[in-house]
Amino acid sequence: MDDDTGSPAAPVGGVAEAAARGSRRRERTRTQLLDAAEHLLSERAPEEIRVEDVAARAGISAASVYVHFGTKDALVAAVTERVLAVATEALRAAYAADTSPLERFAGVGAAYLRLLLDHPVVVTYLNVTGGRGPRTPVEDEVVARFSRLRREFEQSIREAVEAGAIRPVDPEQLSYFLFGAWNGVAALALRRDELALPPARVEQAVIEAGLTLLEGLIPPS
Repeated sequence: MDDDTGSPAAPVGGVAEAAARGSRRRERTRTQLLDAAEHLLSERAPEEIRVEDVAARAGISAASVYVHFGTKDALVAAVTERVLAVATEALRAAYAADTSPLERFAGVGAAYLRLLLDHPVVVTYLNVTGGRGPRTPVEDEVVARFSRLRREFEQSIREAVEAGAIRPVDPEQLSYFLFGAWNGVAALALRRDELALPPARVEQAVIEAGLTLLEGLIPPS
């Protein structure tokens, strides 16, 4: 069938398929750039990263960064939002688990450790913003989101105490201690000296310490 110009019209199915391929290709490129930026952000502060660094890591032209995100700040914001979404989903799923208060408390710890090991950018980001203070709305949002998650963890400790599953402790103090301890141990996997610890051994260390902690928290039967 000809179009109004007399030229053969492209099959509708072919146009839709080409559009779908283009969409998948754009999504792959976007994901590659996000992955590359996340990797670099796990090693450096946002202000130390250039668009060219991200492009080189992804094996894509620097122009693609501007096409997909517009600016470096927008790319950093997209990485941050993706990681925050993963963190919020993982931790709130652990908070909402239909288990005993003790299992829920332990499950939140395991979920947070998994997050830190799978996304070391969280460790770097929290350390950077904690050391120099947030400088952008994106960094303000990171602090605000993790503050809310810390308070929810505090509530899971409080529920375990109220249920008699663990001995009486100060939920706020313990939540801050564990938050700091997990971040500190996970940071060992990012070190570049003899104090470095591979992620698998970080996980083992936290599991062993967690079992010791639980043993001390569980009231005598």
